[in-house]
Amino acid sequence: MKNKYQVAARAVLVALALTAAFAANTTTAIAQAPPGSLWYNGDFNGVGFHANGTGTSDPSSSVFDDFIVTNGAVWHLTGLFSDNLLSTVVTGALWQIRTDCSPGNGCTLVASGSTQTPTVTPTGRSGFGYNEFIVEVTGLNFILTSGTYWLNVEPIGNGTGHSLNTTTSGANCVGTPCGNDGNSFFIPGVGFSPDDFSMGVIGTVVPEPATWALLGGGLGALLIAALRRRSV
Repeated sequence: MKNKYQVAARAVLVALALTAAFAANTTTAIAQAPPGSLWYNGDFNGVGFHANGTGTSDPSSSVFDDFIVTNGAVWHLTGLFSDNLLSTVVTGALWQIRTDCSPGNGCTLVASGSTQTPTVTPTGRSGFGYNEFIVEVTGLNFILTSGTYWLNVEPIGNGTGHSLNTTTSGANCVGTPCGNDGNSFFIPGVGFSPDDFSMGVIGTVVPEPATWALLGGGLGALLIAALRRRSV
């Protein structure tokens, strides 16, 4: 009987060891859209990438992909991000938002900037021998009205390695388009690409004038009711 219990205990220990080994070698992917994302083109689909960075072993390259602020909406943007396979040390980031883009022109620059302190967070995904990271620019403060825009968030490396913006098919996307319109382009490059790339914007939707009017009317009604109760 003692031997039977010993065999059972050993079997349990072996099962626990196998479970621990499996857990240690399994990477859990996360849904990438940071809190407050108004547009996120979707998670890495494992299919492809394009160089997106400066200060790496590759020539400088910028990936732009489009997003839409819906008709009548106003967005207050506080952050921007892109998802990149990285083998470089990120020392900063450049960013741009453009509009009025079409094949053969350089678009109209809406806003741009840089930071030496981007937030770099692993996504739990990997591909082509590299781990994927969110490179996020925070602390922004500007307004976009309704329209179509193109975003680039470009990591700055430490002079070596690679920075590769990952492609997406729209999984876990937020907003419009949803990783499905093939309307990206590269600088340097010619024309538009049929690929979609993982990136996004963070912020809040500014209430429309009609919404403010409704809120004001509601507050006014509450004030009148309170005054009437006092006078009774």
